[in-house]
Amino acid sequence: MPSPVEHPLPRDPYRNLVLLALLTLSGRPPAHDLLQRAHRSVTASLPWGRRNPRAHEYARVRRRVLRRALRDRGTRRHAGLRITPLDGVGPLARALAPLDGLDPAARAGLALVRIERMAPEQAVALLRSVGVRDPDRALDQAADVPDGYGPPDPTVVRVSGRGAPPGPPLLVAAGAAGLALVLAAVALGGSARPEERRGPMSPAVTATAITDPRAWRESFRLDLSAWHARGGAVDDEALVGEAVAAWADRGEAPRDPRLVFAGRVDGRDVVVLHDTPWTARYTRDGEDSEVEVFAEPANGVANWPALRLSETAEGVRYLLPPWVTEAAWASLGAPEDGWSEAALDGHGVTGPVAAGEHCGTGPVLRLRAPEVAHGQPYTVVDLDGFSTAHLGYMPPPPAEIRRLGPHEVLDPEHGFDLWGEAACAGGVPRGAVVAATAWEFAEQELPGGGTGRWVCVRYGTHDGGGLARAVLVAEGEEGTEAITAGERRGGWECSNLDRQVAAGTWWQADDGRWHYLAAASREVADLRVSGAADGGGDGPVLAAEGPRRGDGPPAGTVTVSAVNVHGDPMTLFAD
Repeated sequence: MPSPVEHPLPRDPYRNLVLLALLTLSGRPPAHDLLQRAHRSVTASLPWGRRNPRAHEYARVRRRVLRRALRDRGTRRHAGLRITPLDGVGPLARALAPLDGLDPAARAGLALVRIERMAPEQAVALLRSVGVRDPDRALDQAADVPDGYGPPDPTVVRVSGRGAPPGPPLLVAAGAAGLALVLAAVALGGSARPEERRGPMSPAVTATAITDPRAWRESFRLDLSAWHARGGAVDDEALVGEAVAAWADRGEAPRDPRLVFAGRVDGRDVVVLHDTPWTARYTRDGEDSEVEVFAEPANGVANWPALRLSETAEGVRYLLPPWVTEAAWASLGAPEDGWSEAALDGHGVTGPVAAGEHCGTGPVLRLRAPEVAHGQPYTVVDLDGFSTAHLGYMPPPPAEIRRLGPHEVLDPEHGFDLWGEAACAGGVPRGAVVAATAWEFAEQELPGGGTGRWVCVRYGTHDGGGLARAVLVAEGEEGTEAITAGERRGGWECSNLDRQVAAGTWWQADDGRWHYLAAASREVADLRVSGAADGGGDGPVLAAEGPRRGDGPPAGTVTVSAVNVHGDPMTLFAD
């Protein structure tokens, strides 16, 4: 990841950051709450309690805003004040109309170049660092927007809803500093007293709790229903009741909420509740509060997620399953640093894990439950969700297919270095990711020297869908690059239900010559390419020579075809 370049603060840093978020978010649905989501992206990225970043913090905060906006799912709703355009949504929509046809990455590039005044190469580096697949293309698209384009002012807004003064909606026309005072309450759910926030919620809804720390040993299902309540505030009935009330205030009242955690974390009160199939995290800092509702975490045969409790400048704190007693962390961006032990308190909460972001991924956790699943460690990764996702690796032939599932990503032999490269080939899909697996299906000697590792990265989401991405990790004398060959969404590709895959992409050697490379999984019988490149054979890999020079991949379509030993066509990933 490139180091942030120091810049003096812009005249109005908050306005710039909200504009960056607004333009980026406007590139994908949903369109509702666009302005509020933009402000929320900024307030969630600022140092805790800060209205504006300091000069030395600005580049880091800008990157966090950009990353949040590019990955925003638009699915969370928050109680409290509501921010809408002062003149209604119509003028805002018209102000954004000149950007029609631009995807979120291109809109982000426009904001970086036109608003942040970044040099194109700096904007490309920043976009790439947050997982944009083709930042050069994003900037090319942004360049088509007329020079005179003027974005809307996102700091002139209408604020209304619970927590606002009675009577007509409050009108705000403020600079960034003044608006940030209002937004601190907006982002965290309003500043009304708990009894005011509760509204018409029935007092009959209360949270129950498992109090026996050994209860999980008598449960057949090791999921959240087996966790006993932990934290220093499990007996604080007022705090827990406030959390339940805040959840019910959202209009999605829990039926039988159960307390998972209640305690003080990083200076804030945090409560975690579970009511199948949902979990809620309630955070309170003084009179400001926030409740977020998520799908309950998924659990594997021998892997269980950690829950995100808090994030500060020092790092992220996680709540571990009660049967997990050992934890360590590592960064996919720094495999040479190895594993660092994570401190655990008596409630199963880790100390701050300070691993920085790497191409859209947070730290990898190595967890161990000595009394469960033979006590073997397992690996999970923070993908910016409430719960971590299981992280796995499948090696290429001649290694046998592991019938028990993917290996844990513990070291370079089991895919740690490969994951660090493949993660940079594209972003994480929208939706709660429960498993991320890198299946290395072929290896190839690169023309002119070096090694090509073909990997299919699969992100499985909570709803049973996901994204499969075929990536060529090319390792040569001048370094390593990860090239996306193709993607497929919502299917079985690269899972136990479909291991018959082939992929192809253009690749440029160190001498400047282009080659079309293709590979297929172990049961391939015939692999061929035709069109702008031509070649084929019965092996699992091929390289077809292309033009000697060129700033970009050769023009023309390449068709990849692959048939397995049973005579069936294989699933194709090709650019």
